[in-house]
Amino acid sequence: MIKTLLKNVNRARIASMKKFEIHMHSTFSDGEFSPTRLVDIARGNGVSVLCLTDHDTFEGIPEFMAAAKAVEISAFPGIEITVRYRGFNLHLLAYFESIESLSDELSHEVMKMASKRERRMRELIYRVNEVIPEKFRGTIEYENVRRAAEGVLARPHLAKEMVRLGVVPSTRDAFDRYLVKYNVERENLEMENACKLIRECNGIPVLAHPGERSYSLCNPAKGRPYEDAPEMVEELKSFGLLGMECVYPYHERTGKVEYYKGLSQKFGLIITGSRDFHGSATYQSEHLLGATKMDTRFLEQFKEVWAA
Repeated sequence: MIKTLLKNVNRARIASMKKFEIHMHSTFSDGEFSPTRLVDIARGNGVSVLCLTDHDTFEGIPEFMAAAKAVEISAFPGIEITVRYRGFNLHLLAYFESIESLSDELSHEVMKMASKRERRMRELIYRVNEVIPEKFRGTIEYENVRRAAEGVLARPHLAKEMVRLGVVPSTRDAFDRYLVKYNVERENLEMENACKLIRECNGIPVLAHPGERSYSLCNPAKGRPYEDAPEMVEELKSFGLLGMECVYPYHERTGKVEYYKGLSQKFGLIITGSRDFHGSATYQSEHLLGATKMDTRFLEQFKEVWAA
């Protein structure tokens, strides 16, 4: 009797598992594919729930939503914002019910982020032009990098231009030799203010990849030990944080998925997951889009927030 009940529970759980990708990037930020192509890949992979979360821009959202509607894939708009918290940078995902729910204030703030990215790119190009081999110095021009980007400027666009010019053999080499060492920090929105703007749109702020190396809540090597995480998460929740991206490739490789799930459950946060799909920019093949399989409970929790 008990075995039969357990089997039925497992069948119901498996039935509720769907393929989804709610953290992905297009050519409007640092992804390889257009929003329409991302939807095409998702359809081919059997993905049923999608969200586009380009860095610091909503520019790709209209195309994305139209493409998803055309093939009857459930989709909603999103964004990934770089925010400042306690003197270090984090990535904050935000999920919205519709384009219409975005406030003028949030949209204006996002436009300011794009302007900051442009100023940062000009300074980064200047720095790199000063240190590359002499025969290439001065060959990297802002307008050429700008043409490579459909939306906001990002370092992968500069890396591609460096490959085109022959400065480096690959985009990875561009990052390893120049773009990390000579990176330009920009002024980012404070976490508390970002959460406030998102919640005013009835949006859902979710902490992205809290254990990832570059934009991590926990990083003992940078003086952020795991012991401090509960106190920080409690503060972030007081700012309006509603979720945490627990199922994530780097968390899987380091065995930290369950740790972040436990942390989320302790503070009543929505548990999400993703591949953070960029395509070849992060050495991801197309079949990985939607490879995260989780109970769709998170989606019901999203809908509850949007309906409130």
